[in-house]
Amino acid sequence: MEKHGGTLDENSIDFSISVNPYTPEWKGALFKRCEEISSRYTYVEWIEERFRKIFGEDTVITAGATEAFSIIGRIIEGRKVIIPSPSYGEYERVALKSDVVKIPPRNSKVDIDIALEVAMNLSKEHNTAIFLGNPNNPTGEYFRIEKEIEFLANKGVLFVLDEAFIDFVDKEKRWQIDHPNVIVIRTFTKSYGMPGIRVGYVKNKSLMDFFESNRLPWAIGSCGYAFIEFLLIDNGKFLNESIPMIRQEAIRFRKIGIQTDANFGILKVGNASAVQESLDRVGIHVRNCGSFGLTEWIRVAVRKKEENDRLFEAIKKVIK
Repeated sequence: MEKHGGTLDENSIDFSISVNPYTPEWKGALFKRCEEISSRYTYVEWIEERFRKIFGEDTVITAGATEAFSIIGRIIEGRKVIIPSPSYGEYERVALKSDVVKIPPRNSKVDIDIALEVAMNLSKEHNTAIFLGNPNNPTGEYFRIEKEIEFLANKGVLFVLDEAFIDFVDKEKRWQIDHPNVIVIRTFTKSYGMPGIRVGYVKNKSLMDFFESNRLPWAIGSCGYAFIEFLLIDNGKFLNESIPMIRQEAIRFRKIGIQTDANFGILKVGNASAVQESLDRVGIHVRNCGSFGLTEWIRVAVRKKEENDRLFEAIKKVIK
């Protein structure tokens, strides 16, 4: 399995994982509740009706985005599957039983125009699907292509829109689409600063029965179930408080050459492995983007101001 960031060094500031550096005030109560219900089975169906009243009647809860991707692998089996680069590595893994068509990057970013053009051409003779992270991982770029997606979806192209980091995008930039050929995947625990709790959901009304019948029983566990309980009570309050602070910090990252629509971005540093090792020695851990095919780039997350200040100073010293 591909590693997606993280470090065991608890004395290091971890910029390699793109999660909210803040956590809700109810985090302690959440884990107490988790302990209370850990001695019995919890069925996600018990809470899903309440969940749908807030997040939409077309939603199905999953154990993070990863379980949703695993189920999607069965849906796309045998199709031509377009994966633009650079992209999250799980897309290719879940498409193992499909005919993958990779789109090379342009200047280290997704060549979205070529990806959509290839999808159009392939759809004339093949059942076609396309994975698209929006915002993209690792670049943090958010695509305003709702009209293009609707056009191709009407032609039969299946879109898998990975919106795992959508909460970090300015609200005025976001768009939504409701179409039977568009599957939207979202997750909470990155934006709530608790990635170890695996809770997400998928949106697609026509495929709800398929996702419900193929997800694993008890997959979210007692902590996931408790998280949803608190999430529904919170009703967006924590995000409304914390995301503006992250967006403000993201603007400061322009000073080191990173412009992002999300809470992370990439920086060209030359030998990424060597730079990662050098930063590790001064207590700053970043993501080497070699697994994305970007051997000269690192990915860094937006954290709290004082932590970002340390990153900026370390980069000045390490990168000549």
